[in-house]
Amino acid sequence: MENLTITLELTVKETNAVLGSLGKHPFDEIAALINKIQTQGTTQITEYQASQADAPEDTESDAG
Repeated sequence: MENLTITLELTVKETNAVLGSLGKHPFDEIAALINKIQTQGTTQITEYQASQADAPEDTESDAG
């Protein structure tokens, strides 16, 4: 079971809370885990921001 991967869905706020809690532990015990969370989170945020930049703007609000 050691190689079993679990997918979690957390908000950015929840993820930051997890990282904050992990930060209270000795660094050498959690550094790799924090790095993994940050790497995956950064990738997802970058992809989200790119998708928002590609989305058409709402032109209805300009018609008023």
